[in-house]
Amino acid sequence: MILYDGIYEWDGTSMEGKQPICWWPGSYRMRIVDLSSDNPKVIYLKSYAVILKNRGKGTSLKNYIHNFAQVISEEFDLDIEKTLWAEIIANNSTNNTVTQHGSNCNIIIANIRSTSHLSDKRLFSSVWRDARENELKFLQPWIADLAFGLS
Repeated sequence: MILYDGIYEWDGTSMEGKQPICWWPGSYRMRIVDLSSDNPKVIYLKSYAVILKNRGKGTSLKNYIHNFAQVISEEFDLDIEKTLWAEIIANNSTNNTVTQHGSNCNIIIANIRSTSHLSDKRLFSSVWRDARENELKFLQPWIADLAFGLS
């Protein structure tokens, strides 16, 4: 079940004393999917997926995904570490790609882990990797139109 499907933008400024996603504006197409809604008897390690596609308007989340994940997790009541964070990147490669009508796109996954606590704030680290074949198959119903359609 899709919980959110739309454009998510930020202006790079700090509101209410909170750290912004990053200090530069950005814009992504974002879809949040409840992966467990179709089969509630199965326990998933990652219950939700946040699927992202850069709209080419502003900064990339490549170095700021942990800040973005904290904001989105708070806003949509998600557990950062139990959410699959995926980004769609258009390319001409044939490795780890989804192909449709001769066009390729790469799906990368951010592994986000809590590393420590500083007072009442959790600190996170993130590492990007290519999506695994089983992840590509699992995400296929929710990524095709994002990858090859709307930006």
